[in-house]
Amino acid sequence: MSDTGCGIRPEDLSHIFEPYFTTKPSGTGLGLAIAHNIIEAMGAEIAVQSVPGAGTTFTLKVPSICHHEY
Repeated sequence: MSDTGCGIRPEDLSHIFEPYFTTKPSGTGLGLAIAHNIIEAMGAEIAVQSVPGAGTTFTLKVPSICHHEY
């Protein structure tokens, strides 16, 4: 998922999945922390790339759950 918003500052990028970390005046800092925990509990991964002034991209890597019998 990508956006073309203001991006995430490089000094903030390593903290975005930490509980209670926020740059918003009224944010709780729990949204990405909870999402990260759920994704990892499912055996998946989340990665983020961001360019200040250009936007942010989140990538999810989800393990296959299909089991085929041949």
